[in-house]
Amino acid sequence: MSGDFTGQVALDGPSGTGKSSVARAVAARLGAAYLDTGAMYRAATVAVLDAGVDPEDAEAVAAAVAAARIEVGTAAGTELVQVDDVDVAVRIRGPEVTRAVSAVSAVPSVRRRLVDQQRALVAAADAVVVEGRDIGTVVLPGATLKVYLTAAPEARAQRRAAQLGLSTPDEIAELAADLRRRDEYDSSRADSPLRPAEDAVVVDSTHLDREGVVDRVVELALSTVGAAS
Repeated sequence: MSGDFTGQVALDGPSGTGKSSVARAVAARLGAAYLDTGAMYRAATVAVLDAGVDPEDAEAVAAAVAAARIEVGTAAGTELVQVDDVDVAVRIRGPEVTRAVSAVSAVPSVRRRLVDQQRALVAAADAVVVEGRDIGTVVLPGATLKVYLTAAPEARAQRRAAQLGLSTPDEIAELAADLRRRDEYDSSRADSPLRPAEDAVVVDSTHLDREGVVDRVVELALSTVGAAS
């Protein structure tokens, strides 16, 4: 662990690149807070589904999210995700939420509401690692370090399959197709599209294990300390 780092690490990238596990590990190594903004959008999706709202109905989605109390913790060692005081940390990773989250997160008023919440959580921390899809471009454009984590769709599908306990070629191919569809959806939306910030460091994890990626991001973060001193 290094307590030398102060500031904000923005870690962006598409689904399946290992952002969450990398960001948690980086936060632990740096002694920093950790914020998973994707968990916030997934929690908002739980609120939408529980309200019986069609995820494609933007007005109804906005109302359902506005009425919900969404809480996400910032401790790297534990996962706290609640909707109206109910623990949804496991549920947000399920297929029902995964299918609907892109539509919910594309609603501009939902993004504005959750970005305000994200910035408030970041402001309370001296050092924080924030992961998502628009951190370096929208949420924290002045972040100390911006990293865009990417990997080939096939590698991402293999990793996601391992997480879900899937192993057949057909299952992996279906996951890869789903990842490509989500990439297209997220990168083509009008509000806060998925893309690297102009000053982001791109890290391709296709041929790196998690520890290799963590080492690289920690090295980049600590180099900002040296540059500032």
